[in-house]
Amino acid sequence: MIKKFITLEWKQFFRSSYWQRSIGLNLLMGFFALYMLLNFLVIGFGIYFILKEKFPDQDPLQIVNSYLVYWFLADLIIRYLSQKLPEASIRPLLILPVKKKSIARYILAKSTFSFWVILPLMAFVPFSIVLWTKGYDHTLVLAWLIAVVSLTLSNNYLNFLINKNDKVLLVIGSLLLAMISLDYFQIIPFHLYFAKAFNALKDYPYLALIPVFSAYILYRLVYQNIYKHLYLDDLLKTGKEKIQASNLQFTHKFGDLGIFLKNDIRLIWRNKRPKNVVKASLFMVFYGLIFISMNKNSTHPEKTFLNFVFPAIFMTGIFSYAFGTFIPAWDGVYYSFLMSQNISMKQYLKSKWLLMTLSNLILFTLTIPYIYYGWQYVALLFAMMIFNIGYANLFILWMGAYNTKKIDLDKAGYFNNQGTSARTFIVAFGFLLLPMLIFIPVYKFFGLEAGLGVLIFIGIIGIVFKEYFLTKIAALYKQKKYKTIHGFKQQV
Repeated sequence: MIKKFITLEWKQFFRSSYWQRSIGLNLLMGFFALYMLLNFLVIGFGIYFILKEKFPDQDPLQIVNSYLVYWFLADLIIRYLSQKLPEASIRPLLILPVKKKSIARYILAKSTFSFWVILPLMAFVPFSIVLWTKGYDHTLVLAWLIAVVSLTLSNNYLNFLINKNDKVLLVIGSLLLAMISLDYFQIIPFHLYFAKAFNALKDYPYLALIPVFSAYILYRLVYQNIYKHLYLDDLLKTGKEKIQASNLQFTHKFGDLGIFLKNDIRLIWRNKRPKNVVKASLFMVFYGLIFISMNKNSTHPEKTFLNFVFPAIFMTGIFSYAFGTFIPAWDGVYYSFLMSQNISMKQYLKSKWLLMTLSNLILFTLTIPYIYYGWQYVALLFAMMIFNIGYANLFILWMGAYNTKKIDLDKAGYFNNQGTSARTFIVAFGFLLLPMLIFIPVYKFFGLEAGLGVLIFIGIIGIVFKEYFLTKIAALYKQKKYKTIHGFKQQV
């Protein structure tokens, strides 16, 4: 039966209209997945030697053990946001003479051998092989590998139970950030406690059975939950969500733009994919801590600061990129109706620019505490905010005129290639690389003030001449209107 399921999946994938229309994009995504797997494979074989060289007096296995719990918590968050649960693909099976037990087992087997399970194993298994060849006790290595594989599978099954529960995600994310912060500021050394837990496998290898038992219990719980709800009118039906109405009175201050702004805020509030964009934007505020913590012992402060340029672009502009890249695809379902109304295209685009600008201001405000690490970090974030408002937001809107792919608002917002095309990568280039190509050379030759000044100057030019640029962009949207409508009418 499993072989039959695999055959059906293969046919479904290659016969879908989406595959036929986006062969190049699917190949590119496949190449990216392969690239990630190879990267983890290299990390798995090389991490022992890297840690041994950097920390010659410490055991590489103990260092890895110190941060494994952080990895598994982060892995669970990533799974929640990006891993697709195979609900839609099994709906056709429910009307066929196939046993529900077989369907439930197939769902779990499919998730067990998914990309999100294989990816960490590409690092864990090679690392175990290196430990084996370096003279570590074979029983210890085997027990450690069994434990981390079981914990990876536990995360996979746990994702089925907590999926679509935003409160659980908030708790896990808050717990992870709190533990990292307390550990980083040496208030509570969590990493030492984690190391002791995994190092106990050296004296008590049978403790590896605890995560094995945990994975089995979660498997049974998920299996029973799936089997219990395998009905078209139960778990797999389209849910009826309670809409929380709000007047959004503050939008009235923006006049005619407030109508469009109110619709965008409601769209974000009521749909999964744009809502996930907002969550990712808020998490990105902490992105800079990763780069700073990685370089906290560096003897080259200039290098540390330059490494911060890349996250600074994201920290103040991630919403502009993640949301703006898919303008006007967010309105793809009713775009033809929208274009038949007597509305100003310039006002429509101006409201999008205003929404992205408000996000830039809010995200910058949230990053002000980075002044703890030095005024230059906040100055860079401020310069990037102005640059994003005056350049990036207008550039993203301009590229939106060439967007002809509709997206499904209810599907995951991460690692979801709906609406993605070659245009998306051009936007990424203009959004990410251009500010780096401008700032870093000027900073190197003329100093920090000059680099920040150039970014701010470009941003101010865009803000001052915003009306002119929006008029030109609106004309381009009108020119591409019918092509865009035709594209949005195609099946996703």
